[in-house]
Amino acid sequence: MKPLLIECKEKLRESMLNFLWRQWSALGVAGQSRSEDPWIIDPEALLLFTCTLGRHEPRLFDEVIHWLRANGSFINILRLKRILRTEQFAGGPVLAAIAGLMSKGADVLKWKNLSESASPTEPPEALFFAKSGQNLPTVGNPDPHFLRYGFRRGPLRLRSHSQGFRPAEPSNLMLQLRALFGINARCEVVLYLLTHEAAHPSRIARDAYYFVRAVQNTLAEMSHSGVVQLRISGRAKHYWLKPESWATLLNRDTEFPKWITWPPLLSAMERIWLKLNDSRLMQFDPWLQSSVVRQLMIEVRPSIERSGFDKSLSDDRQYLGEEYLPVFISDVTKLLE
Repeated sequence: MKPLLIECKEKLRESMLNFLWRQWSALGVAGQSRSEDPWIIDPEALLLFTCTLGRHEPRLFDEVIHWLRANGSFINILRLKRILRTEQFAGGPVLAAIAGLMSKGADVLKWKNLSESASPTEPPEALFFAKSGQNLPTVGNPDPHFLRYGFRRGPLRLRSHSQGFRPAEPSNLMLQLRALFGINARCEVVLYLLTHEAAHPSRIARDAYYFVRAVQNTLAEMSHSGVVQLRISGRAKHYWLKPESWATLLNRDTEFPKWITWPPLLSAMERIWLKLNDSRLMQFDPWLQSSVVRQLMIEVRPSIERSGFDKSLSDDRQYLGEEYLPVFISDVTKLLE
């Protein structure tokens, strides 16, 4: 019988990769899985999560690069950098290597600064990992571009299977609005109002990863249109709009997909995954393992709460010692489901 944490790690790997395939397939990446998830995809948070988890699925990693070549103009680089800095995702060096590839195309200036945001690792490390967690051997000569960023991998051969995102896909609402309004705060402001009854500028700025002043100015301008409505309660201003009018404009059903604040949730899941990949943890006895993962969940709980998924977590105070280990596994599994 496998130790509990090893079994948890294997299930977590499979679940996370299935999640990535579903999300990217909905965006247009060539894959067998189609998403019917009732939520909006956040391409920036998804890309950052992929920079870590995608290293365990080389085919998906390369398909994402090809998707970026077809759809990279819809990625908000400033927001991407803000999410990376705020949530402290671990994939910054990998993201810099991807940005280096993107800076060779039409959007050179858009990606160039991002490609210079990380120093290459010395000596170079393997980019991909096998199911066991061991480094995946490099087949053929190392790809010179990734080697320059400190990663060893085989030659990059991009297949032309991925295509433009499907605007009618429910989960692609953010990209559809960007195609309509451009890459700016106005897009996420409308998206947030479409998925909430009303909202305060500071709440929108926090959940959408923009500066409060930018959101305030955008809402003040939009309120003059007669489309975005303003409700004042004391000193607080709350904005709202009528989703049914927008459904006609966007060729969608009147019931819009759900907003999820993805960055803190995916950052928390990344931290959980990286901890389970620590070989030292697997050498501890169950009591010490339980203590380590309990402390980990205490640290990531605020991020999970900000994403709105804290109700999936158990009260760890009810479980002493190694009794918490199966509870931890159950909680992580529920988060992925």
